[in-house]
Amino acid sequence: LLRSDDEATSSAPVPTAVEIPALVDDARAGGLDADLRMRGDLAALDPVVELAAYRIAQEALANAARHAPAARTTLAVELADGHVALSVDTVGPVLPASDPDRPRYGVIGMRERATALGGELTAGPTQDGWRVSARLPLEAP
Repeated sequence: LLRSDDEATSSAPVPTAVEIPALVDDARAGGLDADLRMRGDLAALDPVVELAAYRIAQEALANAARHAPAARTTLAVELADGHVALSVDTVGPVLPASDPDRPRYGVIGMRERATALGGELTAGPTQDGWRVSARLPLEAP
């Protein structure tokens, strides 16, 4: 609606789960101490689940870079038992929230993506950092 008729419409390709390694490479290039562990064939995922997995990984890495830039972050992705499991563990100093009462829309959005597919997502502090954990079905309902 905001585009004029003269502007060319282009649609970028929808990211897929097989592009998650590139997310980690980008995070590293931005200065985050990031590691990736993958198990299973991500190409076997339903395209809707692939997009959700990619976006959850993207948001979790962005949050790690924003709130714990000096910490070590590990993104693990595993396909097993009819699900894809993603965990993003950040170990090290996490910056205190500048406004602890503000809504955490990034976490809310990740949780909404997971539950919309019949999956689940948890996020919160750990003894030594922060953890995001998601479990998604291999196929969208």
